[in-house]
Amino acid sequence: MDWIFILIVLSVLSSVGILGHDAYLEAMKTEVTKKNGEDLAAWLTKTSAQRFKHQNALAECMGGKAPVAELIPPDSDITAMQSTDSTVVVSEETRTAEADKIVVDADDKLANVNEAKPGTWGACFEYLMTKSELKDMINPFTNEAPEFVAACIPSDGNLPGNIVIEKLIPTPPGSAVPVINSQLINSDPIDQKLQLRISVCDKGSYAIKIAELEF
Repeated sequence: MDWIFILIVLSVLSSVGILGHDAYLEAMKTEVTKKNGEDLAAWLTKTSAQRFKHQNALAECMGGKAPVAELIPPDSDITAMQSTDSTVVVSEETRTAEADKIVVDADDKLANVNEAKPGTWGACFEYLMTKSELKDMINPFTNEAPEFVAACIPSDGNLPGNIVIEKLIPTPPGSAVPVINSQLINSDPIDQKLQLRISVCDKGSYAIKIAELEF
């Protein structure tokens, strides 16, 4: 009976040790995620102090220059013209070709929205993730580069370790909501100062606020 009791005690101690070690590893992953957010906030703060200077070498994130607007001609309206003297007959092949062209044009316009154009966050973000000192940043939960998501949602188990960057837009004085927050996306212009909020998703996909800063 004594040996059985000793074995039970050893089993309990081993279980507690294993659970404690697993909890420590999960806590360390959360700490690494928080450090990723802090490093990002520090980089944005440092860049913010330099990006409006004329001699700034970081052209991708330079402020003061609005992105060049892309001139897109309006879509042509397709109108069926009929008269008493003649009738225009459109073949099935022509209609199919026109429909395919409309789909391709829609896809091209959608791609242009997320294009990393100079003067937008897309160009700065591309530099951040490929050329800056943060290019090797790793999500400890996936061992891959962290994703920048719209929000941390506890019901989504794929979000731990990811990062949220929100732009904060002040509302007029007297409004019930002081600011309107939305995800910073590639097409957002960065020619003016931006108020940003950085959060990270912990192991339960809950948001951990890191910092609010001016960029």
